[in-house]
Amino acid sequence: MSRPLRWVVVVGGTGIAFLVGFRLGVWDPFGWLPEKESDRVSAAAGFGGAMAAVCALVGGWWAGGGGDGGSSVRQRARASGTSRITQSAAGGAPGQVEQQARADDDSRVQQNAGGERQPDPAP
Repeated sequence: MSRPLRWVVVVGGTGIAFLVGFRLGVWDPFGWLPEKESDRVSAAAGFGGAMAAVCALVGGWWAGGGGDGGSSVRQRARASGTSRITQSAAGGAPGQVEQQARADDDSRVQQNAGGERQPDPAP
């Protein structure tokens, strides 16, 4: 799922979490909230806001990339002449590695996605 679509899901889910929490608070099946209607609505809004905050926190972590297993590495390159195109994702395996490369004349294309950088081949 793309990152912008994840944020749409988070915003929509946060709104739904607020509405569900607010409606549960107004309903008050156990009779714990005050009898006065304005106080009941205020308490229900606070409960809905707390549920929405938790939803936004968890959803923000997920939409921001915390739930995809790592970062993404992308490269789009074109070289000619004594060509050499290299892509490395050292420091931890990323969640997604994408390379689109084209090289001409004495070409070398290298892509590493491991935790350690591979040594460059001898020219």
